[in-house]
Amino acid sequence: MYHEVAESIIQAILKNQYEDKLPTEKELVEEYGVSRNTVRKALDVVFAHGMLRRVRGSGYYVIKKPLQSAKVLNMSIGFDENSMVSGGPLKSKVVQFDTIETNEDLAARGNLPLGTKVYRVIRLRYLEERLYSLEESYFPRDVVPYLSDESVQNSIFSFLRETYQMTGDTTENYVHVQALDERYAELVGKKEGDQALGLDAINYLANGTVFNFSRTIFVYDSFALYYHTQNIDVKK
Repeated sequence: MYHEVAESIIQAILKNQYEDKLPTEKELVEEYGVSRNTVRKALDVVFAHGMLRRVRGSGYYVIKKPLQSAKVLNMSIGFDENSMVSGGPLKSKVVQFDTIETNEDLAARGNLPLGTKVYRVIRLRYLEERLYSLEESYFPRDVVPYLSDESVQNSIFSFLRETYQMTGDTTENYVHVQALDERYAELVGKKEGDQALGLDAINYLANGTVFNFSRTIFVYDSFALYYHTQNIDVKK
């Protein structure tokens, strides 16, 4: 339940429904009809995703991004990274949806054995009717029981959570610049060899099992990545 409350709060922040400060815990309890403990756990999630700043004795304040003109992708959000874009949500056009076996390249990218059967989903993602990114995602079939044509049109992570109670625990992100191959270039309207910002991600369940890995190529103008970190003092 707290995940749903946290996602709702994040969406409200992205839509500027809370311009500065969040309502009190008591007000959120009344708004969502849940316990105070559920609200506190939800706020912990939103805070961990870099959306809030805690002020002792005062409450939670919305973090203002310095790049107001940029469409910021918050890399700290784990529900469905590419739907949690400032100005979103993103809309999808599915280019390819099938089942394949991992070759050496995919096995290495997904930290999986060679020959693992995976769902392959290739989508063009649009923000306010403009092409935002090309997303190539893979889901091991021995972990993800079933994906439908309908499920890959929207948030696949939300579908997995609602249908199978499958929630990611940790994510490894690798940001890089790469030259577009012929197929990528054609899909995003660029020339072969053009440079583009890429993001490779591997998503793990709590037991350490890979349930998704992906590569996203960003082509949107005025694009920015945002990371949230929490300092930890290491005492000698």
